[in-house]
Parts: sequence; C-alpha cells; structure tokens
Amino acid sequence: MSVCSRCETLPTTPSKDGVLHVAPPLSHTRSTLCGLLRKSGLPFDELMDGILTVEVAPDDLQVLSRLIRGKLSEKEMRDSRALLVEKGIEPTIRELVLMQDLGTFTAAAEGEWLLEIMRDERLTSHFQPIVSASGDIFAHEALLRGLDVDGSLINPGRMFDTARSANLLFNLDRAARIKAIEEAADLGLENNIFINFNPTSIYDPVYCLRSTMKAVDIAGIPPERIVFEVVESDEIRDTKQLLDILAYYRDAGFRVALDDLGAGYGSLNLLSKLRPDFVKLDMDLIHGVDQDPYKATISSRIIELARDLKISIVAEGVETEGQWRWLREHGTDYAQGFFFARPASPPLVPAGGCSRKPVDRSFVFR
Repeated sequence: MSVCSRCETLPTTPSKDGVLHVAPPLSHTRSTLCGLLRKSGLPFDELMDGILTVEVAPDDLQVLSRLIRGKLSEKEMRDSRALLVEKGIEPTIRELVLMQDLGTFTAAAEGEWLLEIMRDERLTSHFQPIVSASGDIFAHEALLRGLDVDGSLINPGRMFDTARSANLLFNLDRAARIKAIEEAADLGLENNIFINFNPTSIYDPVYCLRSTMKAVDIAGIPPERIVFEVVESDEIRDTKQLLDILAYYRDAGFRVALDDLGAGYGSLNLLSKLRPDFVKLDMDLIHGVDQDPYKATISSRIIELARDLKISIVAEGVETEGQWRWLREHGTDYAQGFFFARPASPPLVPAGGCSRKPVDRSFVFR
C-alpha cells in the first residue's frame, strides 16, 4: 500500500558533519551572509558562481540559524536557497530537489524541539465537551497538546506556528488527527468526536488521509460519530482541493464542520461551496454577545442563516451564563467553552449550566 512520504516521514536531522550550500539572490545578500559567517567563526568558501559553502557540525545549525534570522529580510530569506549534505558528498540532482528556501531551512533548524516531540510521540489530545441546548453532552472536540520532557504541557499554538514556518505542518496535522482518534478510543468516548484538520496540510486525500482512515478502522469508531473540522479557513486558496478532501471524508461516512464562521468574508464565502453539516460561530462574536448589540445582531443573523440552510450551529468560547442564556434564546444548537468545561484528558463533565466563577484566561490555551 502506497503511503504519503510527505506526511508520514519525518525529516532526518544530520548526525555527522556536513556542508551547507547557500545560494543568495543578490550580491548584497551574499555580502551580509559573508559577514555573519565570519562572525560565527565557521569555515566557509565563496564559489565562483556566488554560492556559499559552510562547514557545519550538527550542533552548529541552530546557532547559525539564530544568527541569520532577523539579519536578512523576509524576501531575502525566501529567495535564498539552502541545501545541507554530508561532508564529502557532492550534490546531485536528487539532492537538489530537496533544496529549501533559507527561511524554511533556518526555521526547521530552530524547530528541532518539535521534531523531537513527534519522533518521541510526546503528543496527547485533550477533549472539550460540546453541549446541546438542554446541557447534555453532544460531542467532544479533540485539541492537541505537546508534552515536554518533564511532562508539562506545550501550547499547541507554539507547535503549529513552528510547524508552519518549518514546513512541518503536514507531519504535525497528521499526527494530531491520529492521536485524537487513538485517545478517543482509549478513553471510551461514546459521543461524537470533532477532529481539526488544516486543508493546506493535505496534497491528495487518497494518499495523505490513508493513515487517518486506518486509525479510525483500528479504533473501531463508527464514521458517523466523527466530524472533521476545517480550521484556518481564511488561509484556503484552493477551494477545489478542499472540496475533494471533504468529498473523500463524506464518501467514507464522516461529517464535516466549518470553523470560525463570522471571522471574515472568507468563511462566509466558503459556506455556499462546502455546505457543511456544522458551522462554528467565531468566539470573538460570542464574547459579550449578550451585551453588545452589534455582536448580537451579527450572531443572530448567522444563526438564522444556518437554520435556513439546515446546518447545525456550534457557538465557541462561551464563558458566562449570560452568553449561554442569549445563545439558547436565539436558537443555537450546541455550544462549548470554559463555562462548561476546559479541555482535559479524560474530559471533564459539564456541571449542567449552573453559575460559574469568572474565567481566568491568563494561562489558558485552547
């Protein structure tokens, strides 16, 4: 069975001394790099065609990356090409295919901590309940967490930001989907499971999602209980690819949700094309919806729109009894937020909508 090497194979970290080849776009960029390399003390040569070659040990890469980043402009980093090969190896066409822009290369060097987390499988899922208007648990959303070597939790935002800049989003997004499925099964969750996925991390659903489908089969979770949730819809440029992915999910019996509806024109524009089973009302609209007439008007119109389209709506980020009361009165189908329970493993049981203390958001991440 063919697998997606991009999603399922983690980049290897050099274990031997190597030679870094850097091809800057401009003489000015090359001069800046030469100055930085002299400052680093690493031996380097400047070839006739303007390519710099730098001798590096594995431990030198992070130091060199930190030295370069911030000294060159984003455009210079993007337009400069970089390739690392073992010392004594002359690059061939095979190696040249692996060339990266210098920005991605340096981000990957500094993001070695994320690779170690994925290699060591130090990932876990926390689950946050999604409740119905009656207060009963309808589903749980799986939210990725990293585990440091001491067992402390690592903010998922930090992991995904690093993955995006270091070209590791394919790997991390896949690992998050599979971990959510495995741990939902291990915990014996019997409700629906919402699992996030970023469409930009998938090339071809037939190959990139094969391991996800296998994990669902092994876990024994009926497909109709899994809802794949499109996140970061504002970054979607290839609508056709997204439609292909959702068609693949639906053909397998899963349902789909669109995240952060109301966060911008992009998500509203996608609504007519994707026709999801669920939409999630953006939490920025929910905060203060019971007190802000502008937020209340926008939210009520979106709820009416979803009802007319026969799409179930989930309100995210509910933090107060007043917000929850407003949402129920205006016909919201489901809700989630710290008012009910924080993400946890095993998941916490909502207290049924009774009064809560004000939410302390100073240390919390989703």
